[in-house]
Amino acid sequence: MPRHRFSASDVVRAVQAGLLDARGRYEVIEGDIVPMQAHNPPHMRIKRHILDSLFRQLDRSVWVDSECTLYLEEDGDYTLPDILVYPRALAAHEVRGPDVLLVVEVADSTFKKDRLKKATLYARFGVREYWVVNALTMKAYVFRDPGAKGYGQEHEVAPEAALEAVLLPGVRVVAGEA
Repeated sequence: MPRHRFSASDVVRAVQAGLLDARGRYEVIEGDIVPMQAHNPPHMRIKRHILDSLFRQLDRSVWVDSECTLYLEEDGDYTLPDILVYPRALAAHEVRGPDVLLVVEVADSTFKKDRLKKATLYARFGVREYWVVNALTMKAYVFRDPGAKGYGQEHEVAPEAALEAVLLPGVRVVAGEA
């Protein structure tokens, strides 16, 4: 049987029809509806630390959102990244991959999905910089140079080393300080 690809509007209709829990959080990744997991204390601690670091260093030319919907397509794949940084000139629902200045996922039980599946998805849709911070080890993985088959660059950053966003000059975040 042919596979059905779900869209953002399909999720809205499924929630309205009671097929999906209205209190749940969902992403559509490569046409699949993926339920989001609850956050644990290490995840929340690191996410708060990164958000605090970004808020203190960034000016008012950008928005820093947490768990904001990133529509990668008009009515197709979308994610709810832990942290999304984009130009203030855009409304959140208008942001697409190439507009994004930085996407950060803090990962624990979702580490493999975030590092592999989401990295491929974000690269395909032109997200220029993507960080995955492992909530258990505090190591970070930085992805740059997006392309149709994935990122051209990936490097690991030790917990005590600074993460520096190429599109946000002067911004430094040290995950291990959380």
